[in-house]
Amino acid sequence: MGQRLKGLVMLAGVLSASCGVDPEPVAINGSDDGRTLNLAMDQEVDLTLQTVGPGQYGQPSISSSAIRFEGIRSPAQQNPGGPTQIFQFRTVGVGSAVITIPHDGGRAPFTVTLSCCAT
Repeated sequence: MGQRLKGLVMLAGVLSASCGVDPEPVAINGSDDGRTLNLAMDQEVDLTLQTVGPGQYGQPSISSSAIRFEGIRSPAQQNPGGPTQIFQFRTVGVGSAVITIPHDGGRAPFTVTLSCCAT
């Protein structure tokens, strides 16, 4: 009976360790405007937005603390038609957040809803 209990404890440890595996990053772009995406806890989201013509996207606003903004970076190569920006976010809590990113060239803002459930 002691051996069986040890086996169950080891199995429980293996199963709980597999839940701690980091989820793969999710890549989205301008075509995801208006969508809702379901994500895992601690999942990275890389949002690529490109402007054709004048202007660029500004600082995002996030409606909930379930999602954290981690920064903006530029891709290695830029399209000469306008700037490309990569916005990085991470799920840090259970819940949903609406992310709105304004554009200073008169375009409508980009909006996406990220929803995180603990898995």
